[in-house]
Amino acid sequence: MKKTISDLQRDKPVTLLDMKEGETASILRISGGRHLRARMAGLGIREGTCLRLISAAPFSGPLLVEDTASGARVMIGRGMAASVEVCDQTPS
Repeated sequence: MKKTISDLQRDKPVTLLDMKEGETASILRISGGRHLRARMAGLGIREGTCLRLISAAPFSGPLLVEDTASGARVMIGRGMAASVEVCDQTPS
């Protein structure tokens, strides 16, 4: 059984790759160079943004994420997703 974001946060930084489909998380940090951060910003992925993982393609395929505020959906590769650290987003 895969751990939830809350469980993983106790052990190490959690990235988008650690999320399960349907989970929602807030972006804490985007690690990487300025070009990566600029590319992510162009996709609407910034620190503080709340994302929901819609689907993760099998065999190292891309992730489909949704900005919960705007409803915008984007696909990002696993390499980029590994640079996005997230924290559990509790329902309000």
